[in-house]
Amino acid sequence: MRISGRVALMASAAGLALAAAGPALAQDAQEAAQDEGEPIIVLGDKLEESTPEELEKYGSRLEIVEGEAIDKAGYEDAAGALTLVPGLFISPKSGAFDYVQASLTGSRTSEVLFLVDGVRINNRLYASTSPLDTLPASMIERVEVLKGGQGLYYGTQAVGGIVNIVTRGFTSRSDGKVEVGYDTNEGYHLNGYARGSVGDHYFVGYISHDQAEGFQPFRDADMQPSALDRKRGYRVTTLGGKYAFEPSDAFRLSASYQHTDARLDFAKAEDNVANWNQRNEEVASLKIDWTPSDRFGLYIKGYWHDWDSTYLDLQPTLNAGGEMTGGVTSINDGEIWGFEDRGVNVLGEYKATDQIALVAGYDFQKYNGRDDVFLIAPSKEEVHAPFAQVKFDAGALSLAAGVRHNMPSDGQSKTVWNVSGRFGQNEGAYVRGQVGTSFRLPDAYELYVIDPCCERGNPNLVGEESFNVEGGLGFRRGPFSAEVMGFHRKVDNLISVTYDLPEYPDGFIINTPDAVKMWGGEAVATVQLSRVLSATVDYTHTVAKTEGSDLQLNNIPRDQAKLILAAQAPSGRFGGGATLNYVGNLYTNPGGLGRTNYGDRAVLDLSAWAFLDRDLHQRIGLRLENAFDADYDTNLTRVRQDVTNTPYIAGFRGTPMTLHVTFSITG
Repeated sequence: MRISGRVALMASAAGLALAAAGPALAQDAQEAAQDEGEPIIVLGDKLEESTPEELEKYGSRLEIVEGEAIDKAGYEDAAGALTLVPGLFISPKSGAFDYVQASLTGSRTSEVLFLVDGVRINNRLYASTSPLDTLPASMIERVEVLKGGQGLYYGTQAVGGIVNIVTRGFTSRSDGKVEVGYDTNEGYHLNGYARGSVGDHYFVGYISHDQAEGFQPFRDADMQPSALDRKRGYRVTTLGGKYAFEPSDAFRLSASYQHTDARLDFAKAEDNVANWNQRNEEVASLKIDWTPSDRFGLYIKGYWHDWDSTYLDLQPTLNAGGEMTGGVTSINDGEIWGFEDRGVNVLGEYKATDQIALVAGYDFQKYNGRDDVFLIAPSKEEVHAPFAQVKFDAGALSLAAGVRHNMPSDGQSKTVWNVSGRFGQNEGAYVRGQVGTSFRLPDAYELYVIDPCCERGNPNLVGEESFNVEGGLGFRRGPFSAEVMGFHRKVDNLISVTYDLPEYPDGFIINTPDAVKMWGGEAVATVQLSRVLSATVDYTHTVAKTEGSDLQLNNIPRDQAKLILAAQAPSGRFGGGATLNYVGNLYTNPGGLGRTNYGDRAVLDLSAWAFLDRDLHQRIGLRLENAFDADYDTNLTRVRQDVTNTPYIAGFRGTPMTLHVTFSITG
């Protein structure tokens, strides 16, 4: 393996900086007790924020990754941070701030629901387009991942589970941070936050700016001469603020707003002078939490998510022989595509007795969107969804049962239900599980798309319906926890693409006539190996097939494994980590050119950090991404030769070995 000169130079410089801190770090063990500062107290979670923990108590599997772990590992965007989640397959297409492939308990990307502070941010134009390409990691307080069908509380798309990104929380004591960074893909990063309180008023503000020239997303052999812009870069600026008024533990009024401005290159291996999406995205919410007694709690939340993009596609002009003439042809010059999603969530819980609680809620969502690129006419939809649940808690035994009725304006009403339970104490062995149904409505792309290169939409599609069972047997004591879990899902009306219709050689979107089954298992363990070292080991096996077929569904890995190591000195003065991600066989059929395996890869990331002062305010951090410079594909696409127009398969390259260096000051 050859390390590039830039990586070696930066590694040497960063190493010298760490070495300069050596004399101070040598006193670490003796000064551990002195160096521990006063902890930051984050305000307690209210009814909505505690929902994931409540669902875990009643039988769901919950994974939590704290923002501190994400920060110390040196990730720049949310997609990178999610690689720390056991059991979650996440694969960015061309590096940071790009679309990803995702799979959770055997799901496809379109069957995982993403939220920010409980606000759904999935793209209803394109369910398979993940909403992570504009979310910086610096704003994350923690990540919560619920596995298995979660349609009762969260509605459509929560088939394989939900991913909730929680932004910086409110605190009773002021704190803040400023960080600068650089990476060897000519990336520059700046972020910071500040938060505090004045009386009963609490404030949070955060800002980040990330930009990079990027790396070449295709191998030289896969690129046509007409691909003049050969790197995929990005520029993302995010500004957010939160406010809360909490005169007592019984009442909180809170509001949040986040604005993102971004320019994101779209990687192409042909016909590319310039190709990007200019993004303007806003997410806002206003919420009232009211808990007048120990037996009753209520919240009412209104939210708004506006996602606007303009698309630029400039291509070199080619003559009849496929040779460039020197001219430029404008294919798209600022065409609009985007959506607006707004709604209201209401949820109340009444504890009828010390053991029985009743939950009732109502969700309203109003959506509209359009796409002038893929010729999707303006469309709109409203969804009303009442739901209710009964919970029984007898200490060691917790049981819950609920039902939800979804009433979309297109008439495809769906009723889903869920029964779950857990037996066991907080310490020791336990068994848990859930059984129920979920659904996913077709998105606008699947219904109406007219793609000049690829598949055609189908306005006669119906929603997917699934029956799912998920459960586990585990043990927890102190810093050690382990669980072996299994899942099984049967899906009717799965939405997919067929290339078997002569009138649609580039593909036609259909409801699969045969049922689809996804089943498998996961084993995960977290252990404190020593005073300074902890480890998480995870392995997931998934079988996802259409009945009567032996072929694994596209873009769902058969096997994946993770090893996550984290080390920290007793005083917190320095530490580091390693993350090894293995993905087994992974198939897709790009543009109908044939089923191709692009999996079987292992990628190692290494990180290290150290505070340069005894007060733990100034920190330098290093992350070596893809430490062995593995050459692998994150997805496949169809490309056409300039001269013959013959199609062939090309792979999107994973991020090559990249060194990230950061310096931060906290106060």
